[in-house]
Amino acid sequence: MATMTNRDPARRLSETSSLMGVLDFHPRPAVVLAFLTITLAVVGWRIFRDAGAPRFDALTDEAIGIYAALPAESAGAAPVEIDTAEKRILEISGVPVQLPRDAAGFVVTGLGRETVRKRPAAALRFRYDTGSFLLIVFRPERFLGGRDRTDVPEESLLSGEKDGRSYVLWEREKAAFIMVSDVDVIRAFGLVRRFFT
Repeated sequence: MATMTNRDPARRLSETSSLMGVLDFHPRPAVVLAFLTITLAVVGWRIFRDAGAPRFDALTDEAIGIYAALPAESAGAAPVEIDTAEKRILEISGVPVQLPRDAAGFVVTGLGRETVRKRPAAALRFRYDTGSFLLIVFRPERFLGGRDRTDVPEESLLSGEKDGRSYVLWEREKAAFIMVSDVDVIRAFGLVRRFFT
């Protein structure tokens, strides 16, 4: 017995198909394709949201906010000794930092405790040449399984300008550093390269 079809051989293919034949002849694959596209878009957005870019933006906003909230330096304030500053940074953040000792014009003007990314952070205020700087040192939060969460690839420097301030962010030896300044980003980047990496 021969099988019968309802297709009229006289009808042209262009009359019976649209969107490369997906909608007219194959509605189920079209629905599946649309569903997969939406699913991939949602998953991609979540990966981007949990990735470094939004976290990096939030971190720089926090650091710039801390810099902006700093009280003006009093003219008669005595500078903080380098050894004292290094010990306090280690006590607050748990991160050993070596500050420049032989750099003319490098003066530590203050040191305090801040909270960055819900972690204790040491905030070191210093002057160098004609610029005012804030160095924030902290340990990044930890993921499940004890792995470190990193925003920046090891030994990389990320820099930029926002709200009239320049910033440089880097991670090294399971510690995160961000420096905010009122000088241009090229000078700030050069200072980080020279003294802190």
